Amino acid sequence: MGILDELKNQSEAQKNGVLKEQQRQAELLKYYQENIHPKMMKLYTFLNEFTEHLNFIDTTTTTSYPITPDGSARDFSQCDYKVTIDSTTAVKDMNLHFNCCLKDPLIFDLENSERILTYTDVLHSYRIAFDRFDNKNSNYELISAKFKVAGPIPVNIIFKADVETSKIIMLLYNFDKPGATKHILTAEHITDEFIDGLGKYILRSNPHFFKLDIAEEDKEKIRQKIQADLKIRQQELEEAERLLALEEEALRKEKERKSWKNIFKKRD
Repeated sequence: MGILDELKNQSEAQKNGVLKEQQRQAELLKYYQENIHPKMMKLYTFLNEFTEHLNFIDTTTTTSYPITPDGSARDFSQCDYKVTIDSTTAVKDMNLHFNCCLKDPLIFDLENSERILTYTDVLHSYRIAFDRFDNKNSNYELISAKFKVAGPIPVNIIFKADVETSKIIMLLYNFDKPGATKHILTAEHITDEFIDGLGKYILRSNPHFFKLDIAEEDKEKIRQKIQADLKIRQQELEEAERLLALEEEALRKEKERKSWKNIFKKRD
């Protein structure tokens, strides 16, 4: 094969790879347009009307966070609901934002620099607004501090359409704990029942909304693990049966050997 043939083959292979990737991307985009985008718009339509009603009637939804230095919970009221999307024709990012507000600021006096810094980290993890007034000794060492925690705690519920995986990623920021909690959804998850449950979950009246929800890929992993365990057990059983058969065969041969010895002894 000449150099031109080698180059031609490499070129054709690369072209085929590009074409296959373009075809794969086109299929993913088609699935998104036909399945994911309608469900994202369904969510947006609900959440847009949902937030409009909540802001108008000024309903009170109370939740609690362990925001004190000793870890005890304090009540917060949800308010200022707002939902935004990145596009109406190809929505891939939806953000429901609201605040959890304190009725009155919380004021604490803390001693010990380690405890002060630990509590500061806790407040930062919630992204809550607070002031800290430090008291230092003559060596500029932190010995005590006064905290004034005013709030609010910002909460975000974000839906992201992942074209590459054909999934909807749901991220909860500061909803029931600091930081993010992630749930992976499929288009089939987004039903009227799911959306109604989501509304109740946001209003803190459906705390078990996600407790029994297991992503399909997680279910498949569980099924694969069970099958793998069964295969191992079957292999162990077959090995045990093989060893038992060898042992029985060895005992049979030993009995035969002894039997022949007894016959020769009698003849002697």
